[in-house]
Amino acid sequence: MSVRQLFRREAIEHQASRSSRADVLRISSASTAWAMRLLSAALVGALFFICVGRVNEYASGPALIRIDGRTALSTSHAALVSSVEVAPGQHVEEGAILVRLYASEEAAELESATREFDDQLVKLMQRPDDVGAREALVALRTRRELARSRLEQRTLRAPHRGVVADVRVRPGQLIEPGVSVLELRGEQAQGSIVAMLPGRYRPLLKAGAKLRFELDGFQRRTHELTVDDVGDQIVGPTEAARYLGRDMADALQLSGPVVLVQARLPAGTFEADGESFQFAHGMHGKAETIVRNEPVAYAFLPGLKQWVNRVW
Repeated sequence: MSVRQLFRREAIEHQASRSSRADVLRISSASTAWAMRLLSAALVGALFFICVGRVNEYASGPALIRIDGRTALSTSHAALVSSVEVAPGQHVEEGAILVRLYASEEAAELESATREFDDQLVKLMQRPDDVGAREALVALRTRRELARSRLEQRTLRAPHRGVVADVRVRPGQLIEPGVSVLELRGEQAQGSIVAMLPGRYRPLLKAGAKLRFELDGFQRRTHELTVDDVGDQIVGPTEAARYLGRDMADALQLSGPVVLVQARLPAGTFEADGESFQFAHGMHGKAETIVRNEPVAYAFLPGLKQWVNRVW
């Protein structure tokens, strides 16, 4: 089969009519000059940024808000809640009754001891010289005071003046020993945050550094704080959870050794989206602080830092 049979006649004629000559590439001298100027300016800017610019390294980790001046009330033995006499947010005076526990046995014991004491007192008044009656009266007085003390233990009272912050029981509920029943907040209570930063940054952390805190749910609102205290030791997740307490230990998931950093909140409220909100105990978020601030040149030339330190 010939070439003419393989291709169409029009294609062959078009191929034969094409010229092998090409035009000279024409470049404008003005555009070349401007390109060189832009390239030189970009190179100078890059060198200036490398020499003058600085890069930050941050230590970041989860953080929790703690309201200081809170008193957690609990019982030393298992008990059944009889009644709750207060509500969250209520102001109470020192000694006010907060929670009553079921105390039928203690009340019956006090009534019995009081009745026997009164009977024995009558006998002693009839026979003042009866030594046995006097000794029995002393024993009954001790028994009565012990019964009164046990009955008083079944009533939780406010240890100081303040505001009821949290009530965690209801009437008819059985509570275990050591479990928090109610929290009372002092009127002058202040808030602070406890940040758990990676333990490897402990040598670089110090009091007085700036700490940035961002609450979960309020990502567009950042709080600028000052570090008040840095833990001396690096602790594991279990020890950090023990420090936070039973009620807050499950709020965070820690995966490695951390150092505890504390900072005080400047106020008890904050503003976001034009509204005012109050900080609450247990609110969590993210905290970060600058641990290194070095020239950009160190990132491109790692050996430069060692040379500068050795020279200076």
